[in-house]
Amino acid sequence: MGTVADPIQLKTVVHHSLADRPILEFLCTRFRYLSREIWIKRLVTGKILLNGRVPPADEIVRRGDVVQYTVDMVEPEVDFSYEVLHSDDDILIVSKSGNIPVHASGRYIRNTLIARLRNDIDPELALAHRIDRETSGIVVLTRNRRAARALGDSFARGLVDKTYLGVVRGDPTWAALQIDTPLGRIGKLHPVPRSVVDRKTGKSAVTRVAVVERLGRATLVEARPLTGRTHQIRAHLESVGHPIVGDKVYGVPASLLLEIREHPDSPRSRAHLLLPRHALHHARVAFPHPGTGARIAIECPLPSDIRAFIDRAAR
Repeated sequence: MGTVADPIQLKTVVHHSLADRPILEFLCTRFRYLSREIWIKRLVTGKILLNGRVPPADEIVRRGDVVQYTVDMVEPEVDFSYEVLHSDDDILIVSKSGNIPVHASGRYIRNTLIARLRNDIDPELALAHRIDRETSGIVVLTRNRRAARALGDSFARGLVDKTYLGVVRGDPTWAALQIDTPLGRIGKLHPVPRSVVDRKTGKSAVTRVAVVERLGRATLVEARPLTGRTHQIRAHLESVGHPIVGDKVYGVPASLLLEIREHPDSPRSRAHLLLPRHALHHARVAFPHPGTGARIAIECPLPSDIRAFIDRAAR
């Protein structure tokens, strides 16, 4: 999968935040993984449909309009391996590898965890939360709407406890720390979209961090996010001077940022990263079961690649 270009039929409904603009602008804003020139060509050649017909590039899209299009693309290879940690009539909990996105985004459409699990286990599965492509470990999914609503309510009320293990650069002076700094996003005008500390307009973000094992030039830490901002743990650890080992966005010198994004296997990129992916793992989750209400807790040990790095660093 992902080694040949396959035609993929996609459909999206125009959200109010992207309505009342030309369809070309909508496409360029909604799907930034293709250039403006490519979207123009697709419009001109009739590969874009608006409510079932071919529109001109300047036609205005309205809220609720249906945009359909066909793309021929080669998706990057991923590691589809996963382990089922818990399964019942309401929820499925799995552990994923450190090289697969949980949902469709950017260059990934079919090569995702949710697509594989719907094919392998249950077509009605829905994600209860998300973790980054390179973050390994626990992912919780629901099997029905009632469970999805109940678990969504638990997340909103702060009743879900998530614990991550990560290897950070350096040796922190602290044994435990609560990072309470608001985070905002920079995107369109920045070469690599990311979260940043934004004390004026950012959203509240709190992460509790504790040292687990000191390794000399690196440290194994436990991180518990009390809020759910994008890249929260990675951005917070960078903000206190201890970014995650292997992170391709946070803690990267400006002179290397684009090279690491475009050529992660170059000698300079590998020398900085130390690991092919960032060393962050979702190790434990606990929450009220959406069916019974009883507290359920699931743990997942560190995968072999992070464990091997820790062993090398300790020696």
